[in-house]
Amino acid sequence: MALVDDILTQLPLQQISDQVGVSPDQVESVIQDSLPALLGGMDKNVQSDDGAASLANALGAHADANPLGNLGGLISGALGSGILEKVLGGSTPDVSDAIAKNKDGVSGGDVQKILAIVAPLVMAFLAKKATSGGKADTGTVKDVVSKANSEAKASSPDIGSILGAIFGR
Repeated sequence: MALVDDILTQLPLQQISDQVGVSPDQVESVIQDSLPALLGGMDKNVQSDDGAASLANALGAHADANPLGNLGGLISGALGSGILEKVLGGSTPDVSDAIAKNKDGVSGGDVQKILAIVAPLVMAFLAKKATSGGKADTGTVKDVVSKANSEAKASSPDIGSILGAIFGR
């Protein structure tokens, strides 16, 4: 699974674990279940022309972004909180609680912190796939997000029904 593996290999799981207060294995498990939430939210957003244009602009603006270059900002979640607001909106606590429900020793607050850490990496991954010359067109963005969402859901199929209820799908 390219998406999950690419993101997991980039993340300093021990540092995230230290920041959030859960084990590295729990962090990894939450990330695997968080990717369908993030990408599902993005996929829902790009179904409208305005949503696709907004994400295309964001990806184009961050085509050369390296969130790992600001590890402190990444680990603190400062880089991802705005992304979560755009992608999940008011559903962030519900999504976090739904993911935590299946994880022993992990709270919805822990999941929310991890989501904020992972979101910039997902955006950077998508930007690399969807941009050319610092620009992304809406058709390409829709295709890339849809494919990434399918990959993420396939890697964590049990979370799909929970997220479907939250996102109304």
